[in-house]
This record gives sequence, structure tokens and C-alpha cells, in this order.
Amino acid sequence: MKRYSHKPKDLTKLFGQSSLATMQQQYELIRKLNTELCHILQLEQLSFCQVSSINAGRAVILCQSPGWANRLKMQRDAILDNFRQKILPDLAGIDIEVSPHGQIARPAVTTPSKAPANIKQHDLSDSARAALQQALEHSDDKVKQALARLLAK
Repeated sequence: MKRYSHKPKDLTKLFGQSSLATMQQQYELIRKLNTELCHILQLEQLSFCQVSSINAGRAVILCQSPGWANRLKMQRDAILDNFRQKILPDLAGIDIEVSPHGQIARPAVTTPSKAPANIKQHDLSDSARAALQQALEHSDDKVKQALARLLAK
């Protein structure tokens, strides 16, 4: 019978050399760069531009319009200095490109579930309530549930 002659390897070393680990490090670096860009531009969130990748030691920033690209180009030196000081000291430069076709991830817009306190809810008029009640009687199950919720308000 042949004996197993290989020693077990440490999993952290195996996973540390994988392409998944390098992709995770790249993603984390880009996330930090985007956060820092947001602070530099004094915005709460980036909706018009983002750091998309790092190619050959240069950060690539995609913008939605040429106007935003020009604004970033005017601030290129300040952005590069901040990136070098806080995140990536060996960053060679910044490339700013316009990408108007939706390659920039836009934040999801959430709608409030309740009406704000300063907006009053209006009660249904008697004629509207009667029309909804009549529609409720002649509808299928899903529509009945929705109409019942409207009438309950």
C-alpha cells in the first residue's frame, strides 16, 4: 500500500495565492478609493463618477458626463495626492474617462414606506369609496386584496 507522503498545507496560504483573493483585494482597494474620492469631493455618495479599476498602476475614474470629467481633471492633482497619502502610495496616476452609457453603478432609489409627517393622508370621498367597493365585488383575488387595503385606509 502506498503511503501518503505530502504534508497538509495551510489553508490561508492556499487561499492567499488564489485569484479569488487577489480579486477580493482589488475590490477592497477600489472601495477605499471610491470612499476617499467621495470625501475629497465633499459628497455623501458618488452618483456621477466612480473609480472603476486600477490598470498598470493607474486608477481609472469613469464619469457620466464631460462636465464632471472636466471638474475631476481640474482636481486631478489633489485627488492623486490624497490617494497616495491615504491608500496607495505607489499609484502612478489617474485616468479620467467619460462613460455615458450606464457603466457607472447608480445607487438604488428607495421609496419611503410611510408618508412623511408633513403630508396629510386624504380620506376617500363617498363616491370613490362606493366605486372601489363595486370594483372589489367584481375583481379577482389579487385585485380584491389591493382594493381591500385601499378601502381600509
